[in-house]
Amino acid sequence: MSGATMRVAGLIVAVGFALSGCTGSAPDPGVTGSPTGESTPVASDSASPTPTGPAKPERPEAMKRDDAKGAAAAAEYFIELYPYVMATGDTEEFEAMSHRACGFCDDALEQAKRIRTRHETWTGGEIRSVLLETYARDEVTGIYPLDFEVEQSAAQITDADGVTVFEGEDEQATYRVELGWKSGDWVVVEIASGPTP
Repeated sequence: MSGATMRVAGLIVAVGFALSGCTGSAPDPGVTGSPTGESTPVASDSASPTPTGPAKPERPEAMKRDDAKGAAAAAEYFIELYPYVMATGDTEEFEAMSHRACGFCDDALEQAKRIRTRHETWTGGEIRSVLLETYARDEVTGIYPLDFEVEQSAAQITDADGVTVFEGEDEQATYRVELGWKSGDWVVVEIASGPTP
């Protein structure tokens, strides 16, 4: 398998999420948090899904709340944006919700950019997430930690010639998602491996 293919696999394996870092040490979104603005924007030359690509998930009304229910709605929406972003290259909303300290977010945006610049095609990889537990908001950081069970169907990436460069399998795993409320909206501070059931 080529180095490029290995890198792709590293992002898709285990429900498509690149696991980096641990929870509990994320910055305070009320002090240092903001949507990403220091990274290079990802070009979005296709703002709508491809004919075979997933539809963009609908932004839930509950995301307007600044409480635990709002955090849960925002986390679910962000997770379910992932295959849409990979298939279409439309990263605008995903990037706006990504905290500058979020390693998973950076990796996902870089992968989406790589797929587009190489004229590759992502198919499959639809995601379903189920909220398992919501923890109390951290009084120091203002962050809500939430645990989700995430199921992702098999994803495939093909190059411009139609050659398959990556083919995954159906995956299921638990993830810890950390969110902060900043300037009237939710930002994802990190997504990492969650507790084992």
